[in-house]
Amino acid sequence: MQGKKVLIVEDDTKIQQLLVLYLEKNGYRTAVAERGSEALRLFESEQPDLILLDILLPDMDGYQICQEIRNCSNVPILFMSCMKEADNIIQALKLGGDDYITKPFDPNVLMARVEAKLRRAPIFRRVAPAEEPAPARTLVFDDLEIDLANYRVAVGGQPVSLAAKELQLLFFLAQHPSQVFTAQELYTRIWGYEDVGDYRTVMTHVSNIRKKIKTDSSAPERIQNIRGFGYKFNV
Repeated sequence: MQGKKVLIVEDDTKIQQLLVLYLEKNGYRTAVAERGSEALRLFESEQPDLILLDILLPDMDGYQICQEIRNCSNVPILFMSCMKEADNIIQALKLGGDDYITKPFDPNVLMARVEAKLRRAPIFRRVAPAEEPAPARTLVFDDLEIDLANYRVAVGGQPVSLAAKELQLLFFLAQHPSQVFTAQELYTRIWGYEDVGDYRTVMTHVSNIRKKIKTDSSAPERIQNIRGFGYKFNV
C-alpha cells in the first residue's frame, strides 16, 4: 500500500496527529481537513484513495460530506465517531459509508481496516487499458441486469445507484447463485478482515440492496435470508 493517500477529516488535533503518525509510519501519504468545506476541497484536489471521516465537524457533519462525495465517487469512506448508537452506524452505512469505527479505537485495528479497504478498492477504481478493453459481461436475472465489467446495475432498464460495498456484495452473491454464505463469511470476503467486524454491517448492506433492486413488493427477495445460516442469491 506504499504511496496511497488517505484524507483525514477530523477536528481533534490529537486524533489528527495520531492518525498521521500511524498512517505515515505504514507508508501512506496523508492530507488533513478540520472542516467539511475543506474536506470537500481537498477531496477534489488531492484525489485520496481512502477517507477517514469524523461525523461531528464545525461547519457540516460527516453524513453531508459522505453524500456529496458519493454523488461522484466510490472512494472508500471509513467513519470515525464517538457516537456508538446503532442508529448512527446504520445512517452512516446507508449514506454510503463502507465502515464505521467508534472512538476511542485501537490505531492498529484502524490500520488493519484501512489496509483491507485499499486492498479491495482497485476493483472499483481500475480502468482497463485502451488497447485491452474490459470484456462485456452482464448477468441478467429477469429485470435485474448486473454489468460486471462497467460496475453498473439496472432494474427494468433503469440504472440503480449503489455504494461501493453494496456493489461488491451484490456482485459476489450474483456470481455465486444459490450458494449460502454466513454473515461472517461475507464480511471477511467483502470487508477483508475477521474478528474485528460488526456483522450487522452485512445485514444493513443487504437491506439497502434489497430496497434498491426490488420494484415489485409481492416478488420474492432476490437476496434471501436463510434463518440460522446466512444469505443466498436467488435466480
